[in-house]
Amino acid sequence: MIRSQQTRESRLLVVSDLQRLGPIVADCFAPQPIDGVHTYLDGIAEIPRAPTRAILVGFDPACRNPESAISALRQVAGDAPLVLCCEPAYEPLGRRLLEHGADAYVIFPPEPRDLEAALGIPSRQTQNRWIETPTVAPAATPEELARLADLLARSADGVENLDAMAALVCAAVDAEDALIVHQGRTGRAGRSIAISSKPALVEPIETDGRRSGQIRLGPSRSGGFSHEDSAKVRHYAVLFGRLFEAAARTARWQSLALTDDLTGLPNRRHLLRFLEEKLTEAASVRAPVTALVFDIDDFKRYNDTYGHDAGDEILVEVGKLFLQCSRRTDLVARFGGDEFVVVFWDPEGPRTAGSQHPQGFLTIVQRFKQALSGHTFSRLGPEATGCLTISGGLAHYPWQASTPLELIAAADKALLHAKEAGKNRFWVIGSGQVDA
Repeated sequence: MIRSQQTRESRLLVVSDLQRLGPIVADCFAPQPIDGVHTYLDGIAEIPRAPTRAILVGFDPACRNPESAISALRQVAGDAPLVLCCEPAYEPLGRRLLEHGADAYVIFPPEPRDLEAALGIPSRQTQNRWIETPTVAPAATPEELARLADLLARSADGVENLDAMAALVCAAVDAEDALIVHQGRTGRAGRSIAISSKPALVEPIETDGRRSGQIRLGPSRSGGFSHEDSAKVRHYAVLFGRLFEAAARTARWQSLALTDDLTGLPNRRHLLRFLEEKLTEAASVRAPVTALVFDIDDFKRYNDTYGHDAGDEILVEVGKLFLQCSRRTDLVARFGGDEFVVVFWDPEGPRTAGSQHPQGFLTIVQRFKQALSGHTFSRLGPEATGCLTISGGLAHYPWQASTPLELIAAADKALLHAKEAGKNRFWVIGSGQVDA
């Protein structure tokens, strides 16, 4: 049998789909001797010609009778592992071909650990060495360095520019096309979209020790990818993984810096940034912005009676309740203590001469007061349902303010009027008490 003839130099034979499987196998198993043939018929003829350690068979969807082809390859393969590699869409057929002589199947693009387990050959990662002698990627060109510097700057701001990454690796190895896939998002460079189904070179991207994406390259413009090209793509895969990790950390830090620790709502810093952006936009399109400042009536009494843990729970539940009652475009933020600020971006569109104060926010406020009256605060004992009330004040840009702080101050002044009028009510600057 073939296996009895094997020596340490027995080869790995790739049959069919060489353009895609060849670079993957070489990258995974070199310096293991590797040969390849283009068709199943060539494979049947080639296997007996030299000691063959294992056979990896690329699936050919044009083959009319793959069962017979696998059976014939099995007959000449002896004891050498015969492993099929197929696209996910052909997995049912891959399972069926196990009954016709295939020892196993792997899904394209195969992971090194899957190939290693199926073929019984230690991968380069397991051997902890490169191809024969270490393959050093060519030095980066000035253009690569400039693009890389831009990517590093963007990642420092928490930005993932997948298109720029695809363009960088595409230019670095002179590929016709490049595709970067990361956690469901895609970046492209080049002129073709066929690369998504038939890449010439694939390199996985890992973040935090787990596979999170891929670099997929189309054909080389220079006729084929070298080991140096593969090494460069591998290096970029590692680098991109680090950039993704850095961008994720930056995003987390930014989120923490703009989020209230207790309620999880936007904090004062986030609120002021949001207002600055919305007032700038409102000035350009002549649209109104409304700010509501509200707090919980007699909040200190709840803290003193039921404890600060119960007070914290009230704040969390009130914030969630208003968030549920608001629109997607509104911002609900905790300003400090038991004081909340809501920014309403008026849905009625641009202001015209002689228009009145926007009224859309009243529906939301009424909806919130109704929800609050029926909500049960479990930590408040006999006062759990229907006892907790709020008071609020509203002001509008551009009528009462021209800056974020002025708008909040005007709404806070309206809140004081609501308190003085007996609490459990809302006051609008310029209109007085409103029925909400």
